[in-house]
Amino acid sequence: MKSILAALMALAISVPAAFAGEITDRAAEAEKALQAGDGAGALEKFRGAEEALWQAMPLAVQNVKQVDSAGGFGIYSERANHIYKPGEKVVLYMEPVGYGYGSDGLGNSQIALSVDLTVLSDSGEALGTFEKIGSVQVASRSHNRELFFKLDLSLDGLPPGKYKCNFLMHDQNSTKTALFSTDIEIAG
Repeated sequence: MKSILAALMALAISVPAAFAGEITDRAAEAEKALQAGDGAGALEKFRGAEEALWQAMPLAVQNVKQVDSAGGFGIYSERANHIYKPGEKVVLYMEPVGYGYGSDGLGNSQIALSVDLTVLSDSGEALGTFEKIGSVQVASRSHNRELFFKLDLSLDGLPPGKYKCNFLMHDQNSTKTALFSTDIEIAG
């Protein structure tokens, strides 16, 4: 638990000062509960520290992979290469973090994210920007943290060559955005 507390304290240094004390305080309460033999109480306190950190952190996209298939969080088959036949679908797996929560109007928390794409040539020339090419909405009774986003791209019409796909993810429940990118090649 001390290493977890140390990790949270290190993260607290990089978030706004208003949240730093709250994250550290809640983590310390979790450690005290654990030392007192209250594992369930410690976990609840630790989740409070995690919630404070989550609210303070920016939106980010982790573990962006080109995949053959994706069936759930951490459940995917990574593609062997980034080379595609003309007209072949590009499938991306990603794990967003730091998103906000809205309400679905039925008493559930709702996660709502969308993605824009800009395709660049190998020389860096912008070939086109496409807004809201993918989105995900999840309603849940809890603040889910293990969320995956699967994005199916059709890049029909691109001639053979190497391309950079720059993405901008939007959190529909806040003003947070996150940039990420991946490279692809269309075989000739």
